[in-house]
Amino acid sequence: MEDPTSKTAATYDHIAPAFAAGNEHPDAGLQLFRQRFADTVPAGGTVADLGCGPGRDAAWLGGRGLRVVGVDRSAAMAGLTAARGVPAVLGDLRRPPVAPGSLAGLWSVAALLHVPAAETEATLRAWWTALRTGGVLGLSTSAGDSEGWEEVPSAAGRHRWFVHRDPAALLHLLGAAGFETVEHGLNTAGRTWLSILAIKREV
Repeated sequence: MEDPTSKTAATYDHIAPAFAAGNEHPDAGLQLFRQRFADTVPAGGTVADLGCGPGRDAAWLGGRGLRVVGVDRSAAMAGLTAARGVPAVLGDLRRPPVAPGSLAGLWSVAALLHVPAAETEATLRAWWTALRTGGVLGLSTSAGDSEGWEEVPSAAGRHRWFVHRDPAALLHLLGAAGFETVEHGLNTAGRTWLSILAIKREV
């Protein structure tokens, strides 16, 4: 079976400029969550934005004194991030292309929702490995209980793989992977979003 994330990345290559234009301004709930994440990461800390898209959040975080690198499977999206002056690399958020224990923070918004449900646990463990002890995870993903292809409303024939995760189940997997959840909450803006701030525990 084809990896759904490959087809999803190809879709983002196709829709990148329109997606960037339509998602430049985060809703109020995400703005507050993003600020809390930035306030929790030590000043000057290195942060990876996994699934950075066109670099909206990566650029914002860099403007708050953090050292940010964007990671995305879509070459078009990584290019848009780089055009903002943010270092960006092609990479798979399921296996962050960073040295183990090198990150003070890991930010991922509207990206885990494209990772097949069966790969959730392995992905979270890879994120735990990338963070240093005490490192901060800021995660926002779609809440729900379904998985499958969804057509892009503005691009007929183009599809993305979506996974809408059960909040309690995801929080349990984070704990099993070695994270301590500091806060979590739901916000409805188009979809229902689950936002989680968590810290890498010592084991």
